[in-house]
Amino acid sequence: MREGLVQSSVSMSVADLAKHAIRPILRHAPRAFASASRATARMSLIGTVMFAAAGACAQILPSQGTTPSAPDEWLFGTGPNWYYRASPSPVPREIVFRKPSADEEEVVRKAQALLTNSSGKAMALMNGNELVWYGFKPPASRSRFYHGFSMGKTLTALAVGKAICSGKLTLDTVTGDVLPELKAADIGAATVRDLLRMSSGTWVGNKDSTVWSKEEREAVDSGRMNWLQFLATSPAGMAEKGVFGKRKPGLDFQYNSTSPLTLGLILQRTTGMTYARWVEQEVLHAAGTSSPSIVGQDRSELGQADGTIRMTFDDWLRMASYISESQKATGCFGDFVREAFTTQITDRPKTERIGFLGYGYLTWIGTLPTPRSAWLVGYGGQRIATNPSNSRMLIVFSNVENYMPEVAKLYGDWAKLP
Repeated sequence: MREGLVQSSVSMSVADLAKHAIRPILRHAPRAFASASRATARMSLIGTVMFAAAGACAQILPSQGTTPSAPDEWLFGTGPNWYYRASPSPVPREIVFRKPSADEEEVVRKAQALLTNSSGKAMALMNGNELVWYGFKPPASRSRFYHGFSMGKTLTALAVGKAICSGKLTLDTVTGDVLPELKAADIGAATVRDLLRMSSGTWVGNKDSTVWSKEEREAVDSGRMNWLQFLATSPAGMAEKGVFGKRKPGLDFQYNSTSPLTLGLILQRTTGMTYARWVEQEVLHAAGTSSPSIVGQDRSELGQADGTIRMTFDDWLRMASYISESQKATGCFGDFVREAFTTQITDRPKTERIGFLGYGYLTWIGTLPTPRSAWLVGYGGQRIATNPSNSRMLIVFSNVENYMPEVAKLYGDWAKLP
């Protein structure tokens, strides 16, 4: 899901798509968690309707003109009933609320004003495991599920790091060696490093950075095709043609869904468990989530690793704290996170279009206010910002991605505090 680069609007409104899709979806509506309220159950149904409606139009994501948007039905939806419901961590991470210091109060006032005067629905300022300020606009709350969109790509990178540190693969592992089903496709030549850097050399994809056609998406959603079969047969797995022939892996940055989808399949094959269960065990539980989470997969349990993870607001805060802590950790995983959160590939005309200086491992790197910062970026204005100089983080969930320069400036003010 390409943040900030959508250049075409949907031909029907999201509400219209849901209206046309709702009849065939009702019989597949997901059951809410046992403890969920009726309102949450209704939102679960809406989330399934919106997901299926998107599939019916080749997953063209909603926008306002050319600006990516995440209406409440998308932002708070829980996805279809075949997505994996991950359990809370056995040891939840503690988040401590404290009042802002005198030095922090001015940044808090700016954050409150930005939330009030923007499409933002939820924001937080953190320092380590300390929650200094948070705010919401209805219907947002601390307990609702929030769709991270492509922020989930970074969680896929963390899951890859855990697999590397467990000796299950390396950065030089070749896709086709792990997935012989993809040897005949050009994606089979890409290494794990190529995939993490979005440099697989394969087809650019749709304008919203998805890589499937309407028919392919319908086949996956119906269960007639899984994600491995899709990559083996789709143009998504084939090389992009350049001036001098087929593009080779590792050379060009091209942001799309192909690389993380492939990494999800590699994880599934090398770890011996589904992508969703590996993410649950090695990322969500490690982060100390306190509530159930939702991880995308197809009907045959092959992971949709390009950004489908949903957590409560508090658990996204826990994830931010865990990432910040991991940046400073010793050992293999700490080394991997530091590498992932520094620039690994640069294509300034592409990255600067959405306000970043480079790209790490499925993570955007650097803005002008904070050139060393790392950003989890989700479609429609979802952001988690962190930096190596201290433990200050900014978390943002939004309806429309139309105020991100102000978000970057706000984080610059927050990150420069000691």
